[in-house]
Amino acid sequence: MEQLNYDICYHALKTRDQRFDGRFYTAVLTTGIFCRPVCPAVTPKRANVEFYPSAEAAIAHGFRPCLRCRPEAAPGSPASAGVHATVARAVRLIEQGALQDGSIADLADRLGVGDRHLRRIFKAHTGVTPQEHAKARRLLRARQLIVDSNLTMTEIADIAGFSSLRRFNDAMKQAYGQAPTAFRRGVSAKTSPKPSAADDPFAPRNDDLILRLRARQPFDATYLLAFFRARAIPGLETVRDRIYARGFRIGDAAGMMICHFSPDQSGVNVILRGPARDAVLEIGARVRRLFDLDADVPTITKQFSDDALLAPLIDKRPSLRVPGCWGQFELALRAVLGQQVSVAAARTLAGRLVQKYGNELPAELSDGTGVTHLFPRPEKLVGLDLIGIGLTQRRAQTVSDVIGMFAAPGCAQKSDDELIAALAAIKGIGPWTLNYFALRGLGDPDAFPAADLGILKASKMGGGPDKAKSLETLSESWRPWRAYAAQYLWSALEGE
Repeated sequence: MEQLNYDICYHALKTRDQRFDGRFYTAVLTTGIFCRPVCPAVTPKRANVEFYPSAEAAIAHGFRPCLRCRPEAAPGSPASAGVHATVARAVRLIEQGALQDGSIADLADRLGVGDRHLRRIFKAHTGVTPQEHAKARRLLRARQLIVDSNLTMTEIADIAGFSSLRRFNDAMKQAYGQAPTAFRRGVSAKTSPKPSAADDPFAPRNDDLILRLRARQPFDATYLLAFFRARAIPGLETVRDRIYARGFRIGDAAGMMICHFSPDQSGVNVILRGPARDAVLEIGARVRRLFDLDADVPTITKQFSDDALLAPLIDKRPSLRVPGCWGQFELALRAVLGQQVSVAAARTLAGRLVQKYGNELPAELSDGTGVTHLFPRPEKLVGLDLIGIGLTQRRAQTVSDVIGMFAAPGCAQKSDDELIAALAAIKGIGPWTLNYFALRGLGDPDAFPAADLGILKASKMGGGPDKAKSLETLSESWRPWRAYAAQYLWSALEGE
């Protein structure tokens, strides 16, 4: 397990330093309860505490989650923040239910490693086995849904992966010392959405599901929304002041998502409508990646603090995130459509694709929001003539090849490396597209599109190299966080 410095942890605990929220958890030996470092409870004596790198590790060692500071609502743990690439991906897959229907061996196959190796590195970095992590995560997610959503107990038990309501009740009583219904007493007014204003299509309705997601601090929602606003595909996405909305599909079910960013930058309230909302845990995991909510920005930017090119950009925006994507197929097409054209031109081409081939979203889900369509599935686009949306014959062929790749059986089971290799084999896809896809589509924190014209321009403006090869060499000192370096360089172009 990654060694924690207990002296630093205890000092952060005494000062309730928000920068450490989600980075460690305090287990109190005298009470059997564990807390976040920002818990408002009286600070226990040093001799009475132990520290763990994740909530799952604390649960596995027999401690119960605190009911006041709610460890399940904390930002992501170190295991999901890039400590080890394989472990980080394993955590994401477990979050999406990989061990609900599959085994450790199945998970290891998806990651391209042996199951014994996966068990070893997972415990080394998180303090628990994958099975213990999944069990604890079910409890934490169930508790979060109880307090932060308006789902019924039966719905929560099913979504969290319990085989019956009775097992759910027993597990929650054992973990928390209380029946699940006790958690909702006194919080129903907070979790129940207020009736929407007649003239505000983005306000919550009485029957909406609302999920509250906290962001690791500090968090710059303003820049993030500006990024998505410039790239919002007409008909698919709408961006307003502190609001991001889009249509989406999980499996065969359609849904509408309206994300309200908190004025205090603490996180995102996600309004969900439609049958697809039943996949609330997967949706929550996707939204966390879409907005990079778990990034440990102070740790990342510390590596750039003495860099002449990046330090001034960090001083200007100390809490930048790397925007992710809703779906990898969607991002792959965005990347190809954005080759050698402006952001606005790529947005127009993607909008034509969505309007012409995307299924319409039911009006009762999105009426008045400007969101009208879903992004088309790859199998629906196979064999279609795409020149009509404004593509050259060569670019249309590249798009068609990407569509064919994602429509092929087994594509969803490909590892990250296999996806990159398959894309690299397509004519018309070069290093820029591969790195951009890795950066946003795969969430690779070290992806760096050195040949991007905007990045090269920003580098030159800051006194750095204006040639891709030279910038690639310079970027070696930014590993393993080059994706964040790229985002900071893009941010330098604001107002240009």
